[in-house]
Amino acid sequence: MKHTVGIAGLGLIGGSMAKAIRAKTDCRIYGMDILPDVVSQAKAQGVIDGELAGGTLAECSLVIIALYPDDVISYFKKNAALLKNGAIVVDCAGNKTRVCAELSGFAQSRSIRFIGGHPMAGIECSGYSCSGAGLFSGATMILCEDAYTDRAALEEMSSFFLSLGFGNIKITTAREHDEVIAYTSQLVHLVSSAYMHSGTAQKRMGFSAGSFKDLTRVAKLNENMWTALFFENRENLLKETDMFLESVRGYRDALAACDFGRMKDLLASGTALKLADEEREKEWLSGKKNG
Repeated sequence: MKHTVGIAGLGLIGGSMAKAIRAKTDCRIYGMDILPDVVSQAKAQGVIDGELAGGTLAECSLVIIALYPDDVISYFKKNAALLKNGAIVVDCAGNKTRVCAELSGFAQSRSIRFIGGHPMAGIECSGYSCSGAGLFSGATMILCEDAYTDRAALEEMSSFFLSLGFGNIKITTAREHDEVIAYTSQLVHLVSSAYMHSGTAQKRMGFSAGSFKDLTRVAKLNENMWTALFFENRENLLKETDMFLESVRGYRDALAACDFGRMKDLLASGTALKLADEEREKEWLSGKKNG
């Protein structure tokens, strides 16, 4: 499939989308960013063919909006009148409920096919300079379906994102996305950041190995983006944080009471849960490949 693609936001995700589309397809690509130098750089590198603006936006059959949730909504509503009938719009914001609630019906009323999306890929730095065509290799692309979703567009985008190197497509609802992402992503970033506040971190040189690096990798984050995502998904993240604190309290209490048996049971349970999780993942991946 060949699209004229517009990408709003050329940061880590939008820039990587542009580079992957350039590397894997023969689509024409237009891009915009709040930083004019980024657009100039992307054009000079041949990643985009030109700037995404009024005239070029009207040419696009596919628009990918890689902005924060508030900016996704405002960008789409501001520019909807410029989009051609039947155009597909996919956003890449890290939360989906409010974005989809505000844009799905709005898009349909204007003959635009909107799909809430979230590429499950990232690294511990942000911006266009960190983007790369291989960022999505083997990753899952989440696409949200609701009463307004055009099924043909959903199937077309599933094939399109697989062609960019994504390994799997997960179809879900915006509500389920936000409930689960609070656990799989947002809580992980919160815990990693909180962990770095220990004063012992200043003494850790020579005492740390892989486990420290694994736990703290995502503490190096974009505080503006993650603050916005945390508060956008506040209720779900509060729920997951409370459950985590309750779980940690169990380990803490066993340690304080010198309860060796309880500690062993907790650790064994954690291992069993992790092994079961790995088996579920294998089954899911096997089913995707066999399907």
